[in-house]
Amino acid sequence: MRGFDSVPEAGPAGDALGSLLWNYAEFDTPEEVDALFRAQRRLSVSHALLFFGGTLLLPVVQAVWPAWTTSAVWGGLTPAFITATLLYPLFCIVLAASYTMRANRLDEDLLGRTVWREDTWEAPWVGSGGER
Repeated sequence: MRGFDSVPEAGPAGDALGSLLWNYAEFDTPEEVDALFRAQRRLSVSHALLFFGGTLLLPVVQAVWPAWTTSAVWGGLTPAFITATLLYPLFCIVLAASYTMRANRLDEDLLGRTVWREDTWEAPWVGSGGER
């Protein structure tokens, strides 16, 4: 792991944020940033299309299947109500989690840095055992 002890003009040697910013300064080349931007744009567009497709599916089902809002499925709840209160928010949460994990993985893979140590779940500026 790269050390965070020398911090020119960023404050005292114990300044973790200044040290972190100094060690990442001018780390990426323009080509790496452009490649990451293109990959992030593809990921954003694909997840946006999934979101809009899932959202537009609800009125389409209503138009195709009128019993969507009139037939009781469980305890008087209609399929439309169950979908709007349980399934659609779950879909949005799963889609957001998927996007976040894939976007973070793209950052780490294309720019070559890991902000968190996966084995200990600690920030890189925190030493072993939690001391700075």
